[in-house]
Amino acid sequence: MIRAALLLVLWIGILGFSRAARAEVLEAPVGAKPIPLGEARVACSAGAGGWLVDPTGHVVRPPAATSAVGTAVDLKVAATAGDCPSSAAFSVKLVATAPWPTIDPASIALALDDGHLEVRGRELRGLLVSWPGEHGLATDACRDPRADGATEVCTFHVPKSLSADPTAGTLRWWPAGAQPSSDAVVFNVDGKRAPSSSFFLAPARVEITQLIAGGASVDVSGGVGFVPLSHPEGVANVECGVAKCAIENGNLAVQAPPASVNALDVKVHLVNRIVFARKTPAESQPVFHLSILRCPMEVASGPALRNMEGARVVVRLEGGCARDVQSLSFFVGARHVEVIQTEAGKDAKDPAFAVLAAGSIDAPSISITAVRGDGDGTVVAVTRAETRPPPIVRTVLELAGYHAIDFIPNNRPAIVHYPKIQGAELALLSLENVYVARNENGVASVQGDANAAGSVALQFAYRVPTLPPPLDKVDLGVITDSLQRNVKEANIPAPFGVTASSPTSLIELVCTGRDNKVVRVEPGVVTHVSFRERDGCRVVLHRERLSPQYGTQKLVLGIDVIKVDGTPRAESRVDQTFVMRAGDEPRVAWIKGVLSEYDRVIVKLSHAPDESHYLGATELIGAAPVAQWTLVFGTGRVRLYATTAIPTGLYRFGDSTSSGVMSLSFGVISRFTWLDTDGKEGLLALEAGLMAFGLTGDTATGTTQALTQVGAVTGVGLSIPIANPGAPNQAAINLHAWFEQRITGGPGSEQALIFGPSISLGNVGTTF
Repeated sequence: MIRAALLLVLWIGILGFSRAARAEVLEAPVGAKPIPLGEARVACSAGAGGWLVDPTGHVVRPPAATSAVGTAVDLKVAATAGDCPSSAAFSVKLVATAPWPTIDPASIALALDDGHLEVRGRELRGLLVSWPGEHGLATDACRDPRADGATEVCTFHVPKSLSADPTAGTLRWWPAGAQPSSDAVVFNVDGKRAPSSSFFLAPARVEITQLIAGGASVDVSGGVGFVPLSHPEGVANVECGVAKCAIENGNLAVQAPPASVNALDVKVHLVNRIVFARKTPAESQPVFHLSILRCPMEVASGPALRNMEGARVVVRLEGGCARDVQSLSFFVGARHVEVIQTEAGKDAKDPAFAVLAAGSIDAPSISITAVRGDGDGTVVAVTRAETRPPPIVRTVLELAGYHAIDFIPNNRPAIVHYPKIQGAELALLSLENVYVARNENGVASVQGDANAAGSVALQFAYRVPTLPPPLDKVDLGVITDSLQRNVKEANIPAPFGVTASSPTSLIELVCTGRDNKVVRVEPGVVTHVSFRERDGCRVVLHRERLSPQYGTQKLVLGIDVIKVDGTPRAESRVDQTFVMRAGDEPRVAWIKGVLSEYDRVIVKLSHAPDESHYLGATELIGAAPVAQWTLVFGTGRVRLYATTAIPTGLYRFGDSTSSGVMSLSFGVISRFTWLDTDGKEGLLALEAGLMAFGLTGDTATGTTQALTQVGAVTGVGLSIPIANPGAPNQAAINLHAWFEQRITGGPGSEQALIFGPSISLGNVGTTF
């Protein structure tokens, strides 16, 4: 028993010491009388920072110098002097403050919703005001008091979340230099401990400007409706006329009034010293107008578009109104509006939606009222909605693969680039008989009507994609592009060259023979055609295969006829620029001007590099053709023809009386030779003919025997055309080696070999 009693006494002592040790901050004015350190505490030193400890060690005197204001020192204390060296010693903080100010309690005014506290008095510089914060006490200081006669005025910034009850005791003042703390013990100038209540700031006047939101309403569809109050602690009681109401859990609770009551005037009795300062003069019993709602309603489509004809809004209704939304009428302000569409939920608890034709709106906000019944009806729902100006839309049109265009094409779609809108989306709209719009996979495109003319601006529907289907496709407004564009054809170079070798080519070169067989000439390949079929070749432009998407084609057709010697036939040249558009029948251009075998015809087709006509004209490669054909009108590989030969300097090898040089001869010979693919003769040929030799009276070598004679020759010859090759007036130089059989009589041998050059004129024969 004795041991248990000793333990109990020891435990009580420890508890008493702990309670004494809790006050770890001691604050007193400079020059004040000594203050006690507390029961069971003795100072372990003679003092610090101007604080002096008396010889007993239980009392300490604050500093006398004003320079110590705001300074804090730590003083080591223990239960007994013998405990000072041990771990049982601990520290207390000593804070020197300025002398206490004089505060006029009747002047304390709290403008709560403005976050201002006004205090009047004297010696207020440095005065601190504290209130409970998230991490201990929060404070504001009076740094520059304002003089008002003999009185000083300080304004403090306090949180708007403070209690409006003036007796709440959340505000407290501290002398200058103090260190506000929840465990601080403050002493007065007489060294006496000051009670905490002496530092409370109880406002003599509390001004509030918020209590019930303006235009507020209460939903009583559940029997009792609740309206949030901004400062319920400042309300003593309320009166609601024909309805019963009370303050419950910080809300105004209103029981459903009779069905004929659409609104209530709520009279609020504020707690003493609190006034409602929204009106002038301030009121202690303000009256608020409260609309009675039987159904909750809100705007589901976001801010309505103002300054726009035909604006629409979507409202969301719950409760009883959701079940019979079709029976409701709606007003925007005082104006009755049409209900465009309603969507009821599948379940009775699901909300319903109504699309309202709000019309032209010019106010920054609108009030929407739902009414049941005829005439004025019964107001069952009220809500307010903000408005916004319509977004500015500037579009850019682009054809795939080409740069931006400044018109609306009527022969192919153009991609439309337009800005994105936060919380909403734009959808390109079609305009009947003007243009057709498509919106696929997030890409918008437009194509003008083929019969449309003039200029037009693109139109966009303003939609809210977060609305439930099908309301997410409702046009809440129509916004017009700020640019006007012409509707016209887009001309793009068609792929004549790419398709020239395909069965569905846009252009082709064909020839028809005498057997009516049609030969298709491949581009880029030299094609040989019989000279007899020269009048059956033509260029065919397939307008029926040209897609209207390419627009009008501006083309250059060139036809050149080149003779065998490489010189052009100028009279046969064609170089024409023409326009081609899609049609039902092809166009045909016949090839003319082929006069001789192996005339070469080159047909070229090019796009005219006209920037005013074509999109992408700058990307066309100069005058290079997009398609080219080459025809050679000759198919034979050997030729037999007759020509006149005028040999000069032939030498006849006969016997001694018939050999010698023949200065000039003349005759007609036939030549049989081969031809290359271009119709050019081979160098060597088999030759035969009749010649008259020695026309200038030449004689045999060393004799007076005349060499003049007529003979038949056969052999070989080497020929080089020098003019008009292959033509009837061909001229050539030749070198012959003939065997002659003399026809006319005379002395000497009848057979001989003849060798020498000649000039031949003419080329009349056949090729096979």
